Amino acid sequence: MGVAKVKDAVIDAPGVDVTLEGVLEHLVGVLDVISAPKGLDVPVRNATIHDVTEPDRIELHDVVLAVGLRPRQAALADLLRVAGDAGATAVVVKVAEPVADDLIDASRVAGTGLLAVPPEISWSQLHSLLRTALASSGVNPDAAEGAPIGDLFALANAVAAMVGGPTTIEDTRSRILAYSSTGDEIDEPRRQAILGRQVPDEWVALLTEAGAFKRLWSSGEVVRIDDLAGDGSLRPRLAIAVRAGDELLGSIWVAEGEAPFSDTAEDALRDAANLAALHIARSRAGEDLERRVRGDQLRAILEGRGPLEVLASRLGAEPDGRFVVVAYELQNGADAAVVAQRERALDFVAMYCEAFRRKAASVAIGQTIYALVPMGDESTDGIFRLARELIERAKASLKIDMRAGVGSVVVGLREVTRSRADADQVLRVLGRTDSSARLAGIDDVRAEAMLLELGDLVKERPHLLIGEIDRVRAHDEKHGSDYVQTLLAYFDAFGDVPTAARTLDVHPNTLRYRLRRVTEFAGIDLSDPQQRLAAELQLRLR
Repeated sequence: MGVAKVKDAVIDAPGVDVTLEGVLEHLVGVLDVISAPKGLDVPVRNATIHDVTEPDRIELHDVVLAVGLRPRQAALADLLRVAGDAGATAVVVKVAEPVADDLIDASRVAGTGLLAVPPEISWSQLHSLLRTALASSGVNPDAAEGAPIGDLFALANAVAAMVGGPTTIEDTRSRILAYSSTGDEIDEPRRQAILGRQVPDEWVALLTEAGAFKRLWSSGEVVRIDDLAGDGSLRPRLAIAVRAGDELLGSIWVAEGEAPFSDTAEDALRDAANLAALHIARSRAGEDLERRVRGDQLRAILEGRGPLEVLASRLGAEPDGRFVVVAYELQNGADAAVVAQRERALDFVAMYCEAFRRKAASVAIGQTIYALVPMGDESTDGIFRLARELIERAKASLKIDMRAGVGSVVVGLREVTRSRADADQVLRVLGRTDSSARLAGIDDVRAEAMLLELGDLVKERPHLLIGEIDRVRAHDEKHGSDYVQTLLAYFDAFGDVPTAARTLDVHPNTLRYRLRRVTEFAGIDLSDPQQRLAAELQLRLR
């Protein structure tokens, strides 16, 4: 058994440890405690994901996500024992029913906490929430000026303290950039927004209908939003746009806490907006720079250029490892809409793939998002499960339609270009068929992909299509005959005359007569395998 470390989330403040209690407070309604043998005042340093194909890498104070394990499986008790030996803080498992006493006993013996997450929350979503919790907990939110520049979670905590209520910082498309974790009770819209990292569509619609966004984006003033739903489910909110000069960067939203907003709340929010511009700009610049650098490195590998050893080192990949490229293509919307959606889709693909494999990397090239996924000795079954879930959740949560092509598994980064080419060919096949299929691998469509590639070849060398078939086409055009369809039906039936005749709804003798006529006027010898193959290719590739 093994675990692959997903991503270290190190707290910069010296001497400050994030505790399990702090993480649980940050993820209210997401994680529940089943067993805590050492209490909740235990440090948490990293989030790791369980992976049976990787060597053991559990470290001191890790929180381990038991992906694929169920509470009644013996393997979960084994994982608790391994985690306890490594000094891990807790193991997280999906729970849909009460946990058996023997598993709780195993947690106590191991000295490792056991946490539960609802089945409806995906592992990649939980990983993202844990990562942000680790990055933001333990920071003293006394004042916005004291928040490290670019630390949006510390800023959100500071604004919550200044204005007096749970706070979210959002971009211009209502995506959650950061949120406060001050322990205030939250309403359902805020909970949904935090879990999905996006304000729910129904609340965006309500705010749009009420003119809230129009007021927000058109002025620098504080906008007050009352309970639009009319049933008490949406607490009153104060919101203000964040700008850097004329550029709109996002907005700050503060929900009313246990006490009504004070007389100074709006002034405090105006001050916070002025401070937030630098924080958002710095955070966005850092994220953009990291993505651009990693994207450039991956793009160089996909295009077969640059020193592989250097690129591999920067991506944290093994040059001689096994890899597969998965290509995701956006399907819905006009060109401008696709461009707007691509960044959201890239974030989504990157989160999923990094949760599946710590060293996975993603980059958008045109309308296609490529994910380079390191492979162990396992089959591609996990890759297909990942891609299928990703497509389904992108449709459900982002309203983005995608299809995906899985390339061939290759050994060595030098061969990644071949896996990418295969993935591209899969997308071409899926795009040319009438099927509703949104996912396939190169082995599923190799015959169609080969014909597409041969079609590309004959476009460059059109003389390859010149031959006896031209005489058949000319005869059909001149005499109104259908010898081309006769040959296609014959080839589709593997030379079985009765089957081909049924397809054309003619008598077998009629079909035999047509085939003899083709031999006479076109000179195609259908008894010769090479001539038969050449004729079929010329028919299908034109």
